[in-house]
Amino acid sequence: MENFINKTTKTTTVIPKMKKLLMIWLLLGSIPAKGHSQKITNELLGYFKATSDSALYDYFTFYGNGIVDIAGWEEEDYFQKEDTVIVYPDKGIFKFVLKDDRLYGASQWVKGSIWELQPDTAIITRRTEPAQSDQMAGWMYQYYQLKGNNSRAFKDEIASMTRSMKALCDSGLARACLDYSGLRILDEVGVEAILSGKTIVKKRAPNPEIMNSINRAIRLGAVNGYAVLGGYYAAIGDSKMAKKALEGGAALGCRKCAMTALGLALEEEAKKKETEEKKKAAEKTGSKKQ
Repeated sequence: MENFINKTTKTTTVIPKMKKLLMIWLLLGSIPAKGHSQKITNELLGYFKATSDSALYDYFTFYGNGIVDIAGWEEEDYFQKEDTVIVYPDKGIFKFVLKDDRLYGASQWVKGSIWELQPDTAIITRRTEPAQSDQMAGWMYQYYQLKGNNSRAFKDEIASMTRSMKALCDSGLARACLDYSGLRILDEVGVEAILSGKTIVKKRAPNPEIMNSINRAIRLGAVNGYAVLGGYYAAIGDSKMAKKALEGGAALGCRKCAMTALGLALEEEAKKKETEEKKKAAEKTGSKKQ
């Protein structure tokens, strides 16, 4: 499934094959790591509306606990360091500079646009447990540093990335659990196999450790975990469980699951049509020989 970064193409985007779904979770950002001397927070609260119609996103609503509503498309994670606000959408990042109650876009997809705080729009804070929210902000900053330091890591460095993601997952960061799951799936199935679509044909039992990390992410509130779960089942040849996971996630509001389920249905229909055409061609060839 494709994310919702470009609103102009959200209805026409070609849905990728199920077997490539989990690669989404392994697209690492290219943010340089910085020092950790300043306070890391996620206390930003308010409704920020775009000052121009040219912005790809109409608004961002921050709930004061590390959760941000991205123009009604999805709720994702954010944290703030001094005047810099980092938002993690479905993949990649949005980087903003906060100044005088305005968010100035400073990265791809948001650069050049401005979002202004609307003081007349009341937002109910979700910061009900400050200590827990502060802890989450710290984990998100560690995640940010890790992704920046290892944005193009493979081979020797991938082992270090995997261990670090596992540690953050164990701490309680759902996003890290999904990244860890993806890294483990790559190790099990193979990068080339996933990219080529030549994943496991014969169904086999899922890896318990991978399943545990995906389910942990889901328990921590990451509905997109169902998309990763569906992708994993597809990769190990269990299309029935893949469909079940995607449908379950879609029912809980996972947009990625809904679109991927649609992609799977279209793919199955295409395969069915191809099989029927081959059968007809074979029958036609056989009748000519007679």
